[in-house]
Amino acid sequence: MKCKIALLFFLLIQSGLSLAQSVNWSPTKPVRLIIPQVAGGGADAIGRTIGQALSEKIGQPVIVDNRPGTNGGVGVDNLLNSAADGYNLILVYTSLMAINPAVYEKISYSPMRDLKPLGGVCEVPLVMIASSKVPATNMGELINSLKNDPQSIFGASSGNGSFSHMMIEIMNTKIGVKMTHIPFKGEGPAVAHVLSGQDSIIYIGTPAIILSQVQAGKLKALGVTTSHRMRQIPSVPTFAEGGITDFNESFWYGLAASANTPPHIIDAYNKAVSEIARSESLQTNLGKMGCDPLPLNANEFSDKVRSDMKKYSSIAKAVNMKVD
Repeated sequence: MKCKIALLFFLLIQSGLSLAQSVNWSPTKPVRLIIPQVAGGGADAIGRTIGQALSEKIGQPVIVDNRPGTNGGVGVDNLLNSAADGYNLILVYTSLMAINPAVYEKISYSPMRDLKPLGGVCEVPLVMIASSKVPATNMGELINSLKNDPQSIFGASSGNGSFSHMMIEIMNTKIGVKMTHIPFKGEGPAVAHVLSGQDSIIYIGTPAIILSQVQAGKLKALGVTTSHRMRQIPSVPTFAEGGITDFNESFWYGLAASANTPPHIIDAYNKAVSEIARSESLQTNLGKMGCDPLPLNANEFSDKVRSDMKKYSSIAKAVNMKVD
């Protein structure tokens, strides 16, 4: 009897130690962070900044792996074909999680089935920039130009079905015009084309790679998509101030893992991501790129994703926005 009690006691201790070890999981080698956008764009700059903060938190290098294509879908496919062992993570954002399911006829992943959101980190207002050939210096003049001749100004995006594409479609609906949409392969190429001044073209995108150009006066900024002005460029009015009412949109970023990742590893990352999202140093660095804090824990972030999926699905259906 004493032997049985001793054996039971031993097993309880061992199981307790095993549980403690699993709860306290931490990586012992470099972690790969997939950024499913081209190098040099806003998502890349923000993702690398988040990756550096995560590296400092977990005590291991975080290696960025850019995997652009199908508005983030290529990166998700790569993650899902990799080991779900805590050493492969992905930067997620509004388009990848909430817009792709609404606009793609066929999509290779289900955001909430195949991915496990680890937490939200930041959100950014979008800024409308215009090339030197656009015959407008403010939103009111732009609206008048488009109403007089909708083909006089093109609308660039970072790709079919992207958030910048969604913004153009929402703007078209609210103004009552139809700009010609020109998709580029990523935010970097779209911004570069606007900067080149080759065409009369606008782009509504994240401020990460355009903020310094706007501040230096090299780019015309006509409006901000949120209900409040950006503190970094306070002279640029909101869309609502410029005459497009009820326009209040921002673009968020967070981290996710494969849904097949063991729960104790997910728990460890939930804690780490929550802590870096509330880090003053990270938010200061992200603020330089036009970001506002959005420190959502895993559950809050999942709720945000579901809410936006519903919202953008409704908008996409209303404007018949579909991508083959």
